[in-house]
Amino acid sequence: MKIETKNYSLKNGQRSYLVYLKDQNNNSLECYDILGEKDRLKKEEELSEKYNIETINISYTSLERFKEDEDPIDKPLFLVFYLNRGLFENKELVASYGENVKKYLDDRGDNVRLFFMPTDSEERIECINPHYVGDKDQFSKIEGLIEELESQLV
Repeated sequence: MKIETKNYSLKNGQRSYLVYLKDQNNNSLECYDILGEKDRLKKEEELSEKYNIETINISYTSLERFKEDEDPIDKPLFLVFYLNRGLFENKELVASYGENVKKYLDDRGDNVRLFFMPTDSEERIECINPHYVGDKDQFSKIEGLIEELESQLV
């Protein structure tokens, strides 16, 4: 047996989860609709103890992944923040700014991916809407570029 949890909603700062108990054939035996991380962890622990399920058999799907899997049409917007190169000398400042922007957008339930890039020219924010990228190859290139940027900035 295993436990599969999916974060399917974020409203007013509260996350909602579906916690599934599944058999070895991946059939759902039980499903719980849980509000809040504390109750989610409690339910996972309860099921884990009741059915002797090891940690390796507990999986979690983030809200972003859930939305991609359940509604492939709902692709995230990409916001690219071009900030003065000097700001990047203080990594804590950029990280704090990024966390605040991400929290603000998450609390609103917006499906957005953020990238912060140094620039020597004018500071600006650019938005890439994947709904207007019609060709799957073009979208794959964008995703590849994003993965590359993420790896360079981490």
